Amino acid sequence: MKINTLIIDDNLDWQKIISKLVQMNPLLNLVGVCDSAMQAYAKLVDEDIDLLICDIEMPEMSGLQFVKSLRSAPLAIFVTAHRDYALDCYEVSPVDFLLKPIDLDRFLQSIEKVRLKYLNPPEIAEIEPYFFVRENLNYVQILYKDVLYMKAQENFLQIVTTTQSFLPILSITKMEEQLKGDRFLRVHRSFLVNRSEISVIGKNEITLSNGQVIPIGDQYRSQINRKHIDGNLVSRNS
Repeated sequence: MKINTLIIDDNLDWQKIISKLVQMNPLLNLVGVCDSAMQAYAKLVDEDIDLLICDIEMPEMSGLQFVKSLRSAPLAIFVTAHRDYALDCYEVSPVDFLLKPIDLDRFLQSIEKVRLKYLNPPEIAEIEPYFFVRENLNYVQILYKDVLYMKAQENFLQIVTTTQSFLPILSITKMEEQLKGDRFLRVHRSFLVNRSEISVIGKNEITLSNGQVIPIGDQYRSQINRKHIDGNLVSRNS
């Protein structure tokens, strides 16, 4: 399976150079070339993007600001003519940072890093089998394995298990930050799902083992593919 790659650079000459490097690499599939963050946003909505090769200095919004703004960013390689940006880039944990002019050997090293991350997503960590939430005046213990999904509801978070539902005052973002391991997957701005309960993944929705249908948010498609499907897909071409 090839790695869907999007190039973002406002310089036409560099668009051509990077496009050629991508097209020469058998691991990569060039999905598109954008000259601004706004164009890239639209592309991320329409396409499943696994890798961004992104310039930093661009009009309207820098490449760094663009990647920071994404709720669930694809893997990213930053390219720039300015070495001073290196430390700033690592705020968003890119795969690599390349200086222009791009050395071919250095580019190949970056793509090998991408390949390792793309094909070997982190394994689910060993974690305590339960967590606590506060509901009304009580602390409720919930087993991770029993949770089907969680849904944001204004200031509350609905936690739906195989037997009952809880409604603590808690944001979905705060819950996502505090969950341990890699058991849960953000699939929409309002939904977290238990990965082990996923039965079917469609283009726009996920069906859980109990038949519950959960929508897929546009910004989360690449993450779902990268974290849950890629590396686990059995096909005749494997």
